[in-house]
Amino acid sequence: MTENPPPGGYPPPPPGGYPPPPPPGGYQPPPPPPSGGGYPPPPSGGFPPPQEGGYPPPQGPGGYPPPAGYGPPQGGFPPPAQGYPPVGGPPAYSVGDAFNWAWNKFSKNAMPLIVATLVFGIVVIALQAIINIVQALVSPGDTSYIADDSGFSFSYATTGVAGTIVAIVGWFLSLIVTAAIQSAFLGGIFDIANGQQVAVGSFFRPRNVGNVIIAGLIVGVITTVGLFLCIVPGVIASFLLMFTTIAVLDRNLAPMDAIKSSFETSKNNVGPVLLTWLASVAVVFVGALLCGVGLLVAAPLAALILVYAYRTLNGGFVAPAVP
Repeated sequence: MTENPPPGGYPPPPPGGYPPPPPPGGYQPPPPPPSGGGYPPPPSGGFPPPQEGGYPPPQGPGGYPPPAGYGPPQGGFPPPAQGYPPVGGPPAYSVGDAFNWAWNKFSKNAMPLIVATLVFGIVVIALQAIINIVQALVSPGDTSYIADDSGFSFSYATTGVAGTIVAIVGWFLSLIVTAAIQSAFLGGIFDIANGQQVAVGSFFRPRNVGNVIIAGLIVGVITTVGLFLCIVPGVIASFLLMFTTIAVLDRNLAPMDAIKSSFETSKNNVGPVLLTWLASVAVVFVGALLCGVGLLVAAPLAALILVYAYRTLNGGFVAPAVP
């Protein structure tokens, strides 16, 4: 049902008719900004008209233009760098390479190595002689002296309490002095392995002496106890722990950490380390056969072999041999 119009009909539309339609586009123009404020006027000359044909199509992957400053370089990306060591397993190592490297470095630094070895050898011999003399003085009735016709071979057999105490104190003192000597001598060996020039003084600068002495005492006690247990355990301990002092100086490790490092290096490379140990023992033995004089060459040569072996088996740097 439709609603009846009011009496007299609907009122006529207002003068002027309906309001004009909105401009093309369907939206009415925004009202003018209020006076004394609002938005700034457009730049002089107005905004530039859009390019012919509308806005340019988007560029780049996915329809968006690439950000400035990026994008592949000319010629594409370079290939990955080469020369990284293979993953897994120690680097290549052989006892022959270790001996050749050690001999090369010894021949290039023979004078400082021989002088340092001679001085340290005299210190060790003098210390041992002093200990033997003190043993003879504190227990003269319990000491026997044996010498051959040449007068070079001698030994003491001390059974008294005082002599035993002197022997134990002398043993500890020998370990401490030997450790201090090793800290200085091996420091010069590491300078050679690093490719540095060395002089005689390079082997008389003790380094990390405290940790070296503690590590030397621990290894000495373990090895000595092992030697008393039918010798074989002592030989095994000597084999497994032969890199301890080297680890202390090379990596600045605490004594127990150095012992673990030596143990792990030997355990993980039993074959190469066993051959290295045998080669070092053979070098020192041959040097001792030459009236002891050969030790001036054998001792530094053995130290160079051990440093090369430890660093190479653990991926460390070793200066190449000089032709």
